[in-house]
Amino acid sequence: MPTSPFKFLDSYTKEDRDIFFGRTREIEELYQRVFESKLLLVYGISGTGKSSLIHCGLANKFQETDWLPLIIRRGGNIIRSMANAISAVSITTLDTNITTPVQFRKGVRSLYLDHYRPVFFIFDQFEELFIFGDKEERQEFVKIIKSLIESDLQCRFIFVMREEYMAGVSEFEKYIPNFFYNRVRIEKMSHLNAIEVINGPCKAFNIKLEEGFAEALLEKLNPGSDDVELTYLQVFLDKIFRVAQDEKESDKRVEELSFTIPLLEKTGNVSDLLG
Repeated sequence: MPTSPFKFLDSYTKEDRDIFFGRTREIEELYQRVFESKLLLVYGISGTGKSSLIHCGLANKFQETDWLPLIIRRGGNIIRSMANAISAVSITTLDTNITTPVQFRKGVRSLYLDHYRPVFFIFDQFEELFIFGDKEERQEFVKIIKSLIESDLQCRFIFVMREEYMAGVSEFEKYIPNFFYNRVRIEKMSHLNAIEVINGPCKAFNIKLEEGFAEALLEKLNPGSDDVELTYLQVFLDKIFRVAQDEKESDKRVEELSFTIPLLEKTGNVSDLLG
């Protein structure tokens, strides 16, 4: 069975640029904002596609030689994860235990000289620091960030997080007063952009769409609403693709993959898919 052009619950990556649609305005804003300050805070409610916007949308605005992105999740400790991310792409041998601001400055300088590309630290699901981390970890971390942004090093920081944990970031203002200055809120997807999310990948995969299918799908997912639950949309599209593929394989008279309104009704409800 061909790979689905729809991501189910997975985030989009840089390699998915040909099937990533509906966020042109947000991508342009992120690309502009990332150069306005060494810090960029990207936030929004869960399920708005923040990670995909960074890892696919923003990533594809850069040429390979323009940046060196380090994707970091907290894991057991955000400082250790940040050090491991540096070591993983370093050519020059570094200290095995990078923990202090001085060591991080040395590591980032070495990394830049290894690759001659600005280093972009991308902290995905940054709220984990406030959910699982303690005060000591947070304080040591923000001291490291402060030291790096106040240096002359070629590095920038993108923090991606759920907005309900934004209050926790306020404790960083003691060390970095403008931490909130450069920020972008990712809104729920609009109805119009959601049409692009449906039509774009279908065109890329030569899937025939019955007239009115996209509108019928959105009405089924969010009756009477102008906003679209992106998670539900991706899950439902992936299911429709698989049902359509099964029908095509079982009926040799069907020559092309098609999304139709009867197929939409046959697929059921999104609540059934998510259990």
